[in-house]
Amino acid sequence: MTRILLIGLLLALPAAAQELELDLTGEEKQPEIPPEMRPTIAVLSVKAADTEEVSAGRAKLLETEFIKQLQTSDRFTTVMDPSGSRLGLGADFAKTDTCGEFACLEAGAKKLKVHRLVRLTVQKHNAGSLVTMYGWDPGFNEVLVVSQESGEKAEKTFLGVAGKTQAQKDREFLRKMSGFINQVQKTMSIPNGKIVVDNPDPSALVLLDGVEQGVGNQEVIAQRGSRTIKVTSAGYKPFEQTVTVEQGKQIDVKAQLVAIPIEVVEVKKVVVEEVSIFARPGFYVTLIGAAAIATGIALGQSAAGVQAKLNAGGDPVGLTRVEAKAAPTNALLANILVGGGAAAMAGGITWIIVSLPPPPPKVVPKTGTGEPTETVTPVPGAFISVGGSF
Repeated sequence: MTRILLIGLLLALPAAAQELELDLTGEEKQPEIPPEMRPTIAVLSVKAADTEEVSAGRAKLLETEFIKQLQTSDRFTTVMDPSGSRLGLGADFAKTDTCGEFACLEAGAKKLKVHRLVRLTVQKHNAGSLVTMYGWDPGFNEVLVVSQESGEKAEKTFLGVAGKTQAQKDREFLRKMSGFINQVQKTMSIPNGKIVVDNPDPSALVLLDGVEQGVGNQEVIAQRGSRTIKVTSAGYKPFEQTVTVEQGKQIDVKAQLVAIPIEVVEVKKVVVEEVSIFARPGFYVTLIGAAAIATGIALGQSAAGVQAKLNAGGDPVGLTRVEAKAAPTNALLANILVGGGAAAMAGGITWIIVSLPPPPPKVVPKTGTGEPTETVTPVPGAFISVGGSF
């Protein structure tokens, strides 16, 4: 009797474990990961890959169990469920959830701002189901695709009645997939690394792979692989260094900023050749005009003197016949010479003013560089100078 009870207990133990969904596979203790280096993960979806009703039901059960294990695990700092992924990706969700290319999933991860992406599919396989994981981790440089069969066997019926219900079969499916789910977590939870940037300029900007991280000294959590640190600051040459980030390790980067040398531009002295006043045509035009005016005035005075004697009358008048006949001509010439001479003088003076050389050019250096902004080359002739500061 005792032997029969013992056999019964041995047979009942696996069944009890199955009903309680115990994980009897065991798991070795993992080394402690610093919380700051634990990655974030987003689950895109857990869905059926065929039209089988059993696959759809198992996908819902698997999603619930998978999300629960991820959220209760200490492997990730943040876990985004499928509803959060759908909301974060918006119109891009359908494309990201079905693509199998690295660049496509990488774009989705950047939009969701997570370190890892994963999605699971369930489909009928033999008497059981096949679960496939599609995972994105930049440290692998390719999309991870891993599958696991539930390994269920076709159930024999007795007198047309099956021994297990579908609910029992589904619980057995979850139990058999628990090891696979755990392995998925381990594979996708490889820790990040840290880059510590020693920045000598508190105002210098630090960038990781082109993405701004802040100014001054920075501690940047970075995914595994080749990463580029760049430090930029006004007045300095950009500092750039490529490092290889390893899981759970810290890399120190000391930025060296080299000042940009100030370029001093040599300013050539402009020599303006002085031209003598006697070499300017305007001077002689003015001189001729002045002589014409003087001659006109003299002729006018002569004509006026003749007119005065004629007006005085008397006998004799005191004028010769030649003087009397020349007086009207002298008066006419006086008017012509004075008017023409005045015009010639005005033109000559204007010509002299116009032909004067412009003032020497002004060279205005740029602030802090010593580089001139503009050089005015003198051009003989008239000029208009407009100045100002802006």
